[in-house]
Amino acid sequence: MQTIHDQKPDSIIREIRCIKEDNAAEYGFDIRFIGAAVQLQQRQHPERMVTRILTDAEKADGKQPLTRPVTESEL
Repeated sequence: MQTIHDQKPDSIIREIRCIKEDNAAEYGFDIRFIGAAVQLQQRQHPERMVTRILTDAEKADGKQPLTRPVTESEL
């Protein structure tokens, strides 16, 4: 098994692009479905998410996080 240090950067990029292409194909290359699937994964595995915490100034200005939950019916 190759470690990440043994691989050339081009091969890593190529592998990531293949994964992204396979994932997009799974959802018919429809960005709405891809985004909804990502949000569903986020809800199912919140422990894997990094959440941006708003500053006090942003909260005072009424700012909200940029993400919106996707309902099951939207999938």
